[in-house]
Order: sequence, then structure tokens, then C-alpha cells
Amino acid sequence: MLWTVMPPEWVFEDDGGPRLAEVAAGAMRIVLEAGPGGAWRVQRVLSTNPFDYLRPELSPGALWIANPPSVSRV
Repeated sequence: MLWTVMPPEWVFEDDGGPRLAEVAAGAMRIVLEAGPGGAWRVQRVLSTNPFDYLRPELSPGALWIANPPSVSRV
């Protein structure tokens, strides 16, 4: 419960942060950030396999070439 005199629109307004999407790629999940021109870049890798973090195509900032994900707030 939120006790405030401020209207809900002010409390819950969109902060304009980055658009993020979480996609499944095999046994791991990848958090992507939408960039200009509809390009997607890798922001974070969620995996329990330590070798996934050594893959250069999954390094933070790498361009995501696969199908564009549906955008959702993560």
C-alpha cells in the first residue's frame, strides 16, 4: 500500500529509461537494450554456464543479430 498525497500519475510515471527485452537463447537468457534505428544490443547475460560469459558475441554492447524481441520492461 502506498500512502501519499501525490496523484498516481506522478508516482508511477514512466522514467524514460532504456527499453529492455529478455530473450531465451538455448539454455540461457539475454537482456537486450533497444538502440537507435531498431538495433538491439546485449546488455546482460543470465546463465549458470561460465563459458557463456566468454563468448564474444554475447559481450555487453554487442549487436544482437537474431530476430528482434518483443519489447517489455524488465
